[in-house]
Amino acid sequence: MLGVALLAAACGTGPGTESEPVVTSQIVSHETTQDILVFAPESAEALPVVWMMHGVGGSGGDMAQLATELAGEGFVVFAPTFRTDLSSQQGSLDAVTDAECGYRFARSVAADYGGDLDRPMTFVGWSLGASFALQGGLTEQIDPSGEFLVCFDEVPRADVIFAISGCHYEFEGAQFDFDPSGWGNQNAKIVLLAGADDAICPAWQSEDAATALTDAGFDVDIVLLDGADHFAPIFQRLENDELVAAPKHPAGQQTLDAILRVISAG
Repeated sequence: MLGVALLAAACGTGPGTESEPVVTSQIVSHETTQDILVFAPESAEALPVVWMMHGVGGSGGDMAQLATELAGEGFVVFAPTFRTDLSSQQGSLDAVTDAECGYRFARSVAADYGGDLDRPMTFVGWSLGASFALQGGLTEQIDPSGEFLVCFDEVPRADVIFAISGCHYEFEGAQFDFDPSGWGNQNAKIVLLAGADDAICPAWQSEDAATALTDAGFDVDIVLLDGADHFAPIFQRLENDELVAAPKHPAGQQTLDAILRVISAG
């Protein structure tokens, strides 16, 4: 339901003015990963890196509009595609493998696109990606035994984690445990953002998750967007069961501004 190919509409090259820098996009991959979209401005500077994750049944293209906007502000953004069938143990393993191997690969090539890993690293996740951003960003060793991840070496976790419209406790009748007490990376700055009109992952889930994270000792903020549904914070709207870019939606701009504030403060 959440998958759509909007790459052609949302990225490529822009007009190249001072106020609207040229943002280019490419697809990269490794034998251990799915496709990963890379969005980067044409810049001679070394830029901070963002890892941006989509929702259930989606692809990296779902995040293209938000990724393009963020790249235009001076970031190198990697938007992976990862498998999201979590109905079986193998499916869950596939999802974790795609996400973690993709992240490790992205770090290995970030400098090729102007990324500077000495600057703060940011995870942004939407919907299911919000849960992945939290767990992937706050689990310091994803596979300490080395039993299932055969890609690259362990790499540092995120400095900033921005979880958008997450279903942290339930989704379509399925309920989940949300217990961050055993998670690490306590120095990360965490922001949970939710739309007040989100009927898919209601705002209470982000609010309760923020409370649980705070109780576990994490530095957490909560941002609620009035009038925003599940899709608006990533510059999208749902039309005939497909995501359609909504580049002028105020909730998307509010989300972008919130991400930039948090990274700047860090």
